[in-house]
Amino acid sequence: MLDHLARAALSRRQAVTGAGGLAALLAAGPRAAAADTAVDFSDPIFNVRAFTKISATLEAGKTGYVHYSGKAFGLNAEGVVTPFYGIEGLGCLRALPQGGGAMRFLFAECAIYTSLKTGQPLETWTNPWTDETLSVWHQRNGPVNYEISPGPSTKLGAFDKSEGASPAFRLPWLIDGDRAMFALDVASKRPNPLDPRLYPRESAGTVLHISEHSQYLVSVAEISDPSIPSVNFFGALQSLKPWHPWMLMGQRPGKVFTRMVARKVKGPDGLPPAVLAYAEKNLAAYLKAPETWTGQYVTAYDLYKSEFPRAP
Repeated sequence: MLDHLARAALSRRQAVTGAGGLAALLAAGPRAAAADTAVDFSDPIFNVRAFTKISATLEAGKTGYVHYSGKAFGLNAEGVVTPFYGIEGLGCLRALPQGGGAMRFLFAECAIYTSLKTGQPLETWTNPWTDETLSVWHQRNGPVNYEISPGPSTKLGAFDKSEGASPAFRLPWLIDGDRAMFALDVASKRPNPLDPRLYPRESAGTVLHISEHSQYLVSVAEISDPSIPSVNFFGALQSLKPWHPWMLMGQRPGKVFTRMVARKVKGPDGLPPAVLAYAEKNLAAYLKAPETWTGQYVTAYDLYKSEFPRAP
């Protein structure tokens, strides 16, 4: 779910910017500035470090953890919205400083789908549209490796350049007193690892169209203080994605819409106890950030394919 932060750093071959979305990032400086802060919110190196403090931590060898929680809905071709299930997830991110102010990020995450009635992890799920009872395959991504640079060498991907935009890395800050806010919009278009000829019920098609939108709120004092390596934030996340493979919806028109809230936590214990117990038993590898840079970008679709291979 949180891998949209990584997708924003993919090459242009894999991600494109939607109209009015992240194209503004490279051109945008602070829309307003707090009069009493000496920090230059338009400085690319500050922006890379701020992004790291929010999503991970500047402490060497340490991991930043983000807990997100919310609900998923089915959106069909007629615009009917139906509640599907709850979501409890954890993103784990480690940052490795590079020369010139660049950062490499090592990321893994898991998201547990839960009952809307009890909040407990789901083993099976009855599709309200098809009445089919299905085994639930909980979300996981990783290892996901990506790099952000303050300068024009960054493979920015969805942080695409619009006419007249600066190539430097800047977040679209909005400063209001001691509150600093920004929003990200990522629209990605990439090949689906699940060939519909081999996965007729699991694959939503040959191309994956995914739209993800997020908002972050932090303290100006904390994000500006160089002695603070990791800052708390409050966030909101939304996404539109194809049907998950385990839903067995194939190429049926429609999308999965999710809305969630997010916050920094100290570790996996930030998950609800029942969800943590389930994750520790079944998805322990995704409760910690990778330790070594490999250059890999392994998505849930790749992992699903590896678990359920089909011979051509």
